[in-house]
Amino acid sequence: MIAALPPVHCIIEHHKETGGAMTLVPTIESDGRGEGSYQFEIFSNSNGNTSSNVQGGDFQKADPGRLALSRSTVSVSPNGWSARLTVFGPNGEKLCVVSVP
Repeated sequence: MIAALPPVHCIIEHHKETGGAMTLVPTIESDGRGEGSYQFEIFSNSNGNTSSNVQGGDFQKADPGRLALSRSTVSVSPNGWSARLTVFGPNGEKLCVVSVP
């Protein structure tokens, strides 16, 4: 079993694609190894309605540096989108939270 992560930074990388799409990559960065779980939520607004997508799961980080946890492509609606990443340690403790935009 890998120990809890050292201090962790949550990052949501977002890259505009052709055709009005956006790729979102929930990522963690730390100086060491560890394990835990994450929850990644994406919200889109269109014509007064809000839709959401939630994904998550367990991860193991074997090396220092960045680890991409997943990847999603969303349509960029004129009414906006937002995303939130929450990362938990192996005992369920909240390590970091980040939201964009």
